[in-house]
Amino acid sequence: MIASQLQSVDAELKDIDSTLEELGKLTNEDVYKSAGSVLFKSDKETVEKELSERKETLSLRKTTLERQETRLRTKLQESQKKIQEMLGTSGSSAGAQGS
Repeated sequence: MIASQLQSVDAELKDIDSTLEELGKLTNEDVYKSAGSVLFKSDKETVEKELSERKETLSLRKTTLERQETRLRTKLQESQKKIQEMLGTSGSSAGAQGS
């Protein structure tokens, strides 16, 4: 689940980066932005500011998701190690009893 959220955030960040790059190339100050299925006329500076804020929010979200993923992987590895130790201990004591 976290991996799919990370993938979604990465895709949106790439989209924002390419949009900001294209906005930087424009000489016209009027642009259109979509809100649902409607396009609204706006000025370039406002759209760039909104996109930059969204990018910052997504970057923070990405960092949080990466930390969560790291913690979960660590916990999973610890749990696997404990299970293996328990199975190894059970297996060796059961073998000793059978002798």
